Amino acid sequence: MQFRNKGFTLIELIIVIVVLGILAVTAAPKLLNIQKDAQVGALQGLKSALVASSDIVYAKSLLEGAEGSADTTLTSGIRVRYGYPYATQTNLKLVADFTEDDWKLTGSAPEVIFTLERQTSGFSNDEIGEDQICKLTYRHPNRGEKPTITVNNCNA
Repeated sequence: MQFRNKGFTLIELIIVIVVLGILAVTAAPKLLNIQKDAQVGALQGLKSALVASSDIVYAKSLLEGAEGSADTTLTSGIRVRYGYPYATQTNLKLVADFTEDDWKLTGSAPEVIFTLERQTSGFSNDEIGEDQICKLTYRHPNRGEKPTITVNNCNA
């Protein structure tokens, strides 16, 4: 009777381990980039929320006749500039109805900068204003304009 070996040889196992190692090294950067995509998605979601909220505030301003004023407060307590939310941290928290658990706000009129708290917890306000950090900027409008809401530097 002839005995037949079943299983893998040592060389076959080493080749499989090397191939799996190469696959892991090439796939790791793609998986690490998912976090950046999530950050960009969160900021884009916040941008959409601020655009929608600003439009609602403008509608309220029209009803109260406050769309022509450079600085007034609606009966709801929201401070507006030409009908759109004024750029202060307190005001934008009231408009967008969120907490600072996830978002770090810096700056005040004419613009407020939103960043992800976990991304910028060790940065100073001056560093957050620099160009290398992924952030959302809300700038209140001038007469006849809408507020400028932009997501910056998220592709770096």
